[in-house]
Amino acid sequence: MATYDYACPSCGTVEEHVHGMNETPEIKCACGTVMGKIFSHNMGGFIMKGGTPTTHYKEKRYRQKRNEEISKKQQERWGDTGPKVTPNIAGHETGTWQHAHQIAKEIQPETGINTETYKALAEKEGEKKIVVATH
Repeated sequence: MATYDYACPSCGTVEEHVHGMNETPEIKCACGTVMGKIFSHNMGGFIMKGGTPTTHYKEKRYRQKRNEEISKKQQERWGDTGPKVTPNIAGHETGTWQHAHQIAKEIQPETGINTETYKALAEKEGEKKIVVATH
């Protein structure tokens, strides 16, 4: 769907209408005259979507290659151990992500900290504990 501008030749009224590119609707002005389509530089309503399987394959291959390069650079920089992300709140380490989430909820009104980040990590941490406990 695209946005088109229509102008009335008799009274000069200009209106926007949205319709398909292959459609040719007969739009009437309030004065009763049939409006004509005018050229518009506003193409904000026109969106190209999709692509071809070839472009999707190329993009996927590019992303895989880039991720491999990043992983290789990180491996060279950090070694096998790598930097560990530890549970923390505002730079102060805590025992678990669930504890960090609880503290974040408590201090959120004063600090405006985003608690959703901690919530997701706490849920993920809880899932890992359940998996470990069942094996």
